[in-house]
Order: sequence, then C-alpha cells, then structure tokens
Amino acid sequence: MSSSHTLPSLPRSSPCRGLAALLLLTALAPRPVAAQRERVIVRVETFGSTTATAPAGTTAAEEFTQGALQLQATQRVLLDGGNTMLLVGGVFRQVMVSLPRMGAGPAPEPTALNVATADLWLARTLDDSRTLFVVLRPGLYGDGDDAGAQLRVEGAVFIDKIRSPRTTVGFGLSLASGFGRLLPVPVVHIVARPKRQLLIDALLPARADLWWMPRRGLDIGFGAALVGAQYGLSEERRVDTADRLWLANATVGPQLRWSPRGGKLQITADVGATVLRRVVFARGSREVADLAPGNVGYARLGAQWLF
Repeated sequence: MSSSHTLPSLPRSSPCRGLAALLLLTALAPRPVAAQRERVIVRVETFGSTTATAPAGTTAAEEFTQGALQLQATQRVLLDGGNTMLLVGGVFRQVMVSLPRMGAGPAPEPTALNVATADLWLARTLDDSRTLFVVLRPGLYGDGDDAGAQLRVEGAVFIDKIRSPRTTVGFGLSLASGFGRLLPVPVVHIVARPKRQLLIDALLPARADLWWMPRRGLDIGFGAALVGAQYGLSEERRVDTADRLWLANATVGPQLRWSPRGGKLQITADVGATVLRRVVFARGSREVADLAPGNVGYARLGAQWLF
C-alpha cells in the first residue's frame, strides 16, 4: 500500500465512509478472506529445498521443493449511490510441489496443484460506522485431472466497525482452507494508523502486516502470512487411500512495495522464513500420511496495478 493512502477523512454522513476500510486491505495469494486495492496482480514465489518423510511404498524426489505462480484480476463497481461496492474478479494460483507417488521407479516430476476461482465481494454500508462484507470464492482446487471432485465454494462474512478516525476493527467467520484443510475459521480484521507513517493491517489468521511509509511510493514492512489450500487429487497422484492434499505455509519476514514515479504500478518483494508447514495426504477428514517438510527460507517477487 502506498504512502499516499491514509484512513479517509470523510464526514460521518458520507455513504463511502463505511467502505473506506475495504480500500486499505491488500491481497496475498489464496487466503481465508481478503479484499484488495489491486486491479491486477502477477506474483511468483519459491521456497528452499528440504527433506521430507516419504510414505511407505512410495517413490519420492531426493529433496522436497515448492514454488508458485499467482495471477489475479479484479473489477470494482459502486452501486446504490456508493452504499454498496462489488468486487468481481478471478484468481489463478499454480503450486509446483515435489510429491511422492506410489510404487517404485524414477523420482517423480513436480506436481502442479491449481486453484482457479471467481473472486466475488459485496460490501454494504449498514450505518455511519459499520460495513457488512460478504465474500464468495467458487472454484476448482486440485491437480486438474478430476475437476468435478474438486469444485467447491469458500467464503466469509464479517462486519467492520470504525472505532475512531484512525482505527477500524471487524469480526466474522470464514469457511476456507488457508490452514490446508477446509475449516470454519473466525476472522478478526484490524486497520490502525497510530502515526502518519505507520500502518497496522491485520486480517487474522491469514496475515498481519506492519508498514512504515517513509515517502510516497515506498512502503517498507514486516509481515506474517498463512497461505494454503485443500486440493483434490486424481487417481494417479493419490497415496494409499488419500483423495486430497492439505498444503499450507506460515511465513514471517520483511517486505517491500515500490511504485516507480509514484504511479499505480507497484513492484513487490518479500523474503523470510517459514515457521510452520503442512503437507498432508488425507482422505476426508482423516490424515493418511504427513510429509513433514522442514522450515526453509522463501522469496516472493511480483508486480501489481492499483485501482
């Protein structure tokens, strides 16, 4: 988020005031719930290699590796005199991960796990201080070979309340697979600007960011994020009786956003380390095999175009 964006100073009677918090949120990879100021996002990420546990009867690569590509586009529409905002878009995220396979033979090639969803947001002003958010993300989550079994809807409902001119707090509930497994998860949203150049932006448990904005077009921050999904597996990629994969990474580290010439284009960079990882073959809600990869360093690089 660029340094030119502060908590809006709008009259309390303005219908846009209740929607102001939406414009302060940022989008990172598929999460339990998030809104965005970004119209277009292109991002790549890579994790260091590590050892992992190979389930009995499988062949695995010598090292466990993971990388991802994310593409996202969003269109914003204001309705009802500004009392209602719609965000309509789509997300594609492909994770390349070195999963083991059943049987003997040469080491398997990395598996492509895909998330392809519509991204539908409705934000509705309830009164001068409260805004209702409803999020739906219907889409496909899997390796792409058995689309019908991987179709589902994730989403969330929460209400933001402006507590002061510098602080917004919200609470709600999401049904999402940010932890790797599809679960109902409470949502806590906090946007606070204690000082002109500092911004606290948290959407727990998905992320928490502290930003320092020394000048227009440059944001320097430190953040924690939880990014994951539950993927359906086609027959040839299953281990034992598993028909799905739970995959998630919790990361912490410094981050940077830079706008050349202070325009709408932002270059983003994140580095750091994982503090928790989940790569589990499962059937229904039952764990079949845990690969238990070690914690590693990571790097993300991207570009985004703002509204």
